[in-house]
Amino acid sequence: MHSDGYYFGTTLAKRIDYFAFPRTGSHFLWTSLTGLLDLVFFANEHVENPEARQRNEELNPLATYAMKLREDGVPFQPVHIDAAPNGLHGTPRLGAHPVLLLIRDPHPTIYSWYHTSVDRWGAEVDDVPAWIADAYRSYARFYDDALAMHRADPARVHLVRFEELKASPAILAGVAAFIGVRPKLSPDFVFEWTRFDRMTRPGPRTFYRTGDSATWKADAQWREWLGAVAPGDFSRFGYPESP
Repeated sequence: MHSDGYYFGTTLAKRIDYFAFPRTGSHFLWTSLTGLLDLVFFANEHVENPEARQRNEELNPLATYAMKLREDGVPFQPVHIDAAPNGLHGTPRLGAHPVLLLIRDPHPTIYSWYHTSVDRWGAEVDDVPAWIADAYRSYARFYDDALAMHRADPARVHLVRFEELKASPAILAGVAAFIGVRPKLSPDFVFEWTRFDRMTRPGPRTFYRTGDSATWKADAQWREWLGAVAPGDFSRFGYPESP
């Protein structure tokens, strides 16, 4: 293995840069990608982190086992996806490699980010509306940069919407086509095994929470905070203004 060129035997690994805002569904997507692609990594602080490893305890072991399979006759095609090409959740930028972007409706994204920060990571938030306002501003800055990059070079920047990823295996097929590899497992098979209620263990979870985009709407306290913040219009990203 050559750390500069990502060589694995006689096969050169395809290199992709990846950008996503926190809690937009990256771990859901990456679980799917482990079934779709021959992912290869170098050791790093994120995958070796004990807290990160503990997240797997919330996953159905049969689903993660299924993602390790491969169809007969599919050649090994290593793919290296750099999840932090500009630092973890760093500002999107287009470099030497094609880019995979993930986006999600900002309203469930910010809701999930807050509750994961507080419930799982023990964050203490004294002024919740101020935290929410800052989170929405950060989201807007991140995706203003990301979508500008996408518009500038759509052939090298592939955009995945979390909502579409959950709805159709065609999105996974599109990711494989963008990278230029034959999926090691059928996108339909991967899609069925990574349906959120199938890939997670039953019971309370603090990382893989609900995977839906409506829970925040039923939280009266959150809606009150959100009304005080008035985060604004996100139609430029393809999502509605908060009600």
